Amino acid sequence: MEFHKAKQVVIVTEASILDDVITTVTKLGAVGYTIQNATGKAHRWGARLGNYPGGLFDNVRIDVITISEELAKTIAVEIMKQFFKNHAGIVYLLDVEIIRKEKFAAGHEGSSCCYT
Repeated sequence: MEFHKAKQVVIVTEASILDDVITTVTKLGAVGYTIQNATGKAHRWGARLGNYPGGLFDNVRIDVITISEELAKTIAVEIMKQFFKNHAGIVYLLDVEIIRKEKFAAGHEGSSCCYT
């Protein structure tokens, strides 16, 4: 099997803005993402364990993988500009290697590959 270089954009932010972040990421050209609950401790806010009533202060981690370094950087910059002046969050990029490169290319949205 052949491995291909790609970029992973990791966004950790408030769950309350998840829909807006996802809308931005997809409008910029990401073909998919993974969302997980996130807890932790930060310099500015201290521990945010996500155990508040009604999910108040819950955080999420959004992972986006793209074969385009330019797209990864664009997503990171736009998320910072649009959301992190008024909301808690971080964004960073990782170098990753993927096997199924075609799954991360534009035009692959909505594939039913995994549900047959």
